[in-house]
Amino acid sequence: MLINTTTIADSTKTQEAAKQPEFCFTTENKTLYVADRNCIITKSIGEIIPGKTIHFYSWANFNLVKLILYVLKQCGTSNVLMTSYSFSQKSIESLNYYKSAGLIADIKILIDNRVKVMSPKPFQMLTKSFDYKCISVHAKVALIWNDKWNITIVTSQNATDNPKMERGIIFTDKEIFDFDYKILTDEFNRGTT
Repeated sequence: MLINTTTIADSTKTQEAAKQPEFCFTTENKTLYVADRNCIITKSIGEIIPGKTIHFYSWANFNLVKLILYVLKQCGTSNVLMTSYSFSQKSIESLNYYKSAGLIADIKILIDNRVKVMSPKPFQMLTKSFDYKCISVHAKVALIWNDKWNITIVTSQNATDNPKMERGIIFTDKEIFDFDYKILTDEFNRGTT
């Protein structure tokens, strides 16, 4: 019986390649680029470091709230201001847990006006849990800050689980944070309940 060793070798290379990150490198200016469909995004991102920007893709294994909680575990007790087009009950429960555990000092949420109709049960839960305002918003942004950190997360991920490819960036630059903080605070103050 003849065995095709080329096919076996190709198969072994394919299996080994599947174990390696598809795309992950850091540039000299502390920018990390991560894209690995076989790995939970937090394992690829690793440690959040001041001055480091992280560009990432994730494949159905994360959402905005899970990413916020991952960052909070590294930064310690922080304030949060976030936007999302939609929210799940599970995400609200997670944020409530971290708030009661003391990891979230204060949280404000900007949510799209349509959530009242699209997701009435999560919306009602959100209104009882957090300081929130409704506006017309599709942006998914989270600001996380305390005495040591000023973090901005900009992503395509909502505060819901969605089995799709998503893209995001984590900034640790105060200038970017200040820009987003001013815009989102102004929008929050204009929003309605």
